[in-house]
Amino acid sequence: MNSRYLFNRFGILYYLLPALLAGCAGGGGRIPVRSEAGTKAAIQLERGIRAYEKGEIQPAETFLADSLKISSSIEDNPARITALVNLARLNRLNLKPESATVHIDEALKLAGGQPDLMPEAAYEKALIEFAQNHTGKALAWSLKSLSYDNGPPRGKRLNLLARIHLAAGDRNEAASVAIMAREENHRYEQADEESNSLRLLGSMERENGRFIEAEKLLLESLEIDKQIGESNKIALDLEELAALKGDQGNLNMMIEYLERTFSVHINGARTGKAASTQLKMSEIYRKAGNIARAEKALQSAEQLMRKEPSNHKSSPESASPSKRP
Repeated sequence: MNSRYLFNRFGILYYLLPALLAGCAGGGGRIPVRSEAGTKAAIQLERGIRAYEKGEIQPAETFLADSLKISSSIEDNPARITALVNLARLNRLNLKPESATVHIDEALKLAGGQPDLMPEAAYEKALIEFAQNHTGKALAWSLKSLSYDNGPPRGKRLNLLARIHLAAGDRNEAASVAIMAREENHRYEQADEESNSLRLLGSMERENGRFIEAEKLLLESLEIDKQIGESNKIALDLEELAALKGDQGNLNMMIEYLERTFSVHINGARTGKAASTQLKMSEIYRKAGNIARAEKALQSAEQLMRKEPSNHKSSPESASPSKRP
C-alpha cells in the first residue's frame, strides 16, 4: 500500500496525526511539545485504526474509546473530535446507526469552535443520515460539509453528494456532480475516490442505455482499484460490469464477471458476499435453462451461508476510520 493511497483512503485524518503527536508551537520560538496524555491519546487512536484495518472491531472500538477518554481528561478538543468521528464511522460501517449518531452529534457540538474540523464531521454526519435513508438530512449535511473548504477532500464529498442526488431521483444533478467529483479527484490524485466517481458515472450510463460509455468508465474504475489493491471495490466494479453484460443480453460474459466477483470475495474473506454472488449465478443459470449449474451454484451459496457467523454484518462502501476529521 503506497503512501498516496494511505492519504486517499483515510483523508485528512491522517494529516492530523503528526500534530497530535508533536503538538502545537508555542510563542517565542519554543520547541513544540505534546503532553504525555496527548501523546497517549494519539497512540490509542493509531492502535484503533490499525485494529479496524485488520478486522478487529472490538479492540478498535476499545482503543478509540481510550483515546477519547484521555483527550477528554485534558480537554484536548481537536483530539476529542478526532476520536468521536472515528467512533461514529466505526459504528456506521458496522451497521450501528444509533451509536454512530450519538458520537457524531457530540463531535459536531465540539467542532462548532473548530471550523477546520467541521467539514469531515459534517461529512460523516451526512453518511450516517444517508445510511438510514434520511435523504433530506443527508443532503443538508453534505452541502454543509462542502461549504467549508475547497481542498483535496472535496472530491469525496462531491461523490457523496452525487450519490444522495441519485437516491433522491435527481439523476441530472447526480451526473453533473459526479463529473465534478471525477475532475476534482483526478486533479488531486485521489485515486480511490476517482474510481468511486467513475463507477457511479458508469452505473448511470448503464441505466441510461449508453453501454459503450458505461463499459469504458467501469473498466477505468476497475483498473484504478486494481492499482491501489482495494479488493472490495474491485468486486463492486466486477458486479457492475456483470450487470452491464446482463443488460446487453450477454449472459456468458455476465457469468464470467460474476465468477471473477466470487473469486475476489471468497479470497477476500467476505463469505456473505461470496454467497450472494453464487445466488445471482444460480438465478442466471436457471433462466438460461442450465438446471445442473443452477443447483450447483445454489448448493455452494448455502454452504457458504452456513459458514457465515450469525452475528456478522457486512459494512457498506465509503469512508473507513481515519486519523483526523
